Formats: sequence, C-alpha cells, structure tokens
Amino acid sequence: MAFIKKVWNIIKAPKVRCVIMFYIFFALLIAGTIVLLVVQPEQSVWHYLLYVVSAVCLAYFVYTIVHFAPKMKAGIIRSLRKHKLTSTMLDDFGYRTMILSIFSFALNIAYVIFMGVLGILSHSAWYISITAYYLVLTLIKGNVFHSKKIHNTDVKRARAYRFCGIMFIFLTLALSGIIVLIYKSNMYFEYAGWTIYAVAAYTFYTLILSIVNIFRARKTADLYVQSIRNVNLASALVSIVVLQVAMFQAFAPQHNTSIANGLTAGAVSLVILTLGIFMIVKANKLLNQMEKTNEK
Repeated sequence: MAFIKKVWNIIKAPKVRCVIMFYIFFALLIAGTIVLLVVQPEQSVWHYLLYVVSAVCLAYFVYTIVHFAPKMKAGIIRSLRKHKLTSTMLDDFGYRTMILSIFSFALNIAYVIFMGVLGILSHSAWYISITAYYLVLTLIKGNVFHSKKIHNTDVKRARAYRFCGIMFIFLTLALSGIIVLIYKSNMYFEYAGWTIYAVAAYTFYTLILSIVNIFRARKTADLYVQSIRNVNLASALVSIVVLQVAMFQAFAPQHNTSIANGLTAGAVSLVILTLGIFMIVKANKLLNQMEKTNEK
C-alpha cells in the first residue's frame, strides 16, 4: 500500500528527471506504433494494446504539460525581463505587434518569391493567383512599416490606415481570380502526405489568434497596429480557402467541390471587402476631424 502511494505521488507530482524519461518512452512508443502499422497493417491484439497504452500516455503527456506550464511560463518571463527588448515586448502590445510583424514580413517575401517561381515553372494560374494575393499583402505591410518609420504623425497614421483599406479592395480582385479558377477550372492545391494535418492545425491557430488580436488592437489608438492586425486577419482568411481546397482534394478527390470552395472564397472575399470599406470610412472620418481641429 505504501509503495502504491509512493508511485501515485510520483505520477501526480513528477520530478523533471522522471518527466524526461517519460517523454523518451512516449517517443519510442509512438515510433513503435508506427513501425507496427507499417510492418503489420492487419489489426491484432498488439495493435489494440499499443492504442490503449498510447492513449494513456498521451493523456499523461498533456497532464505534465499543464502541470509544468506555470513554472515554465514564470521561468521564461524571468528570462525575458532581463533584456530591454523582450521586456518591452511583454509590456507593450503595439511594440510587440510591430516587432513580430517584421519577421512575418520577411516570411511573406520569401513565400511570394517561392510561389511566384513555382507558378512560372509549372505554368499554373492557381499559384500565380495565390502569389498575387500575398504580394498585395506584402506591399500593404511594407507601406505600414515605411509610414511608421518616416511619418509617425496622426495624419500619416490615418492615411496609411486608409491606404490599407484601399488595398484590401484591390485584394478582392486577386481573390476574384482565385474564385474563378476554383469554380470554372476546378483548380486545386495539394500538400504532400501528412503535412496537411500540420498545415490545418497551424491555419486554424493563426485564424483564431488573428481574430483575438483584432479585438485587442481595437483597444489601442495606434492605427499602424490596427492595420497590421487587419492584414494578418486577411492572410489567415485566405489560408482557410487554400486549406479547404487542399482538404477536399486529399479526402474527396472524386467529388466536384468547386461550388463549395467557390462559396467559401466568395465569403472570405466579402469579409475582406467589408473590412477595407470600414477602414476607408474610419480613416476619412478621422482625417475630417483633424482638419476641423486644425481650422479652429
């Protein structure tokens, strides 16, 4: 009885050494399960046994993450507080938005180049349309960064915000090309093998995060921050369209899904168009208020 209680206490509050050993065992268990599925596809007692053990280990894996999360978070925050840059990022939402957006801007440039080259080499109108969409997004972000660096005044912020809204309207033209390709030509996008699951998880994560950040950005008065967050939302929305097309191609290639894909792309296009119009109206309203204030 004392031994069982001791084991239970170790399971309930494991030490770091025990957790590391468990993670190694869990990784080997997953590898063993995959090997067994490849070598012996037919279901057997060993398969079900591994499924049960894997399920239990997965549950405990999640428990250890939750158990150590507060300590890990506190340790990471203490480390970040030691440096001025990271400490400022923790406290200032606007500053954090701009710094992180610089990295995403670099990734956008790389992605545009990659998709553009792929479209040219494969003579694919689909890839070229996607490239055009992300090229517009990249130009919008570049304009926001340039305006913030050169012209950091209220008037320039409002004008940059309005420019972002205008570009969103042009962005719907690129989306219209994608809709036509989906509906008329039944074009599609494929991910290799199991990568579609990772892409799906990342796509939904970025969509949820962009929606959350949109509401957080509304609490700030910095229009540059709001512009960046709106661009991130537009990027996440079109990623949903691309993901849906890819998933239909992967799991239902025998069905004609052009109508469903076209409707989703059309809905996304309408949201981005509405967002662009809202930004233009809001920016014009702010500029008019500034003009009236200056006249007084």
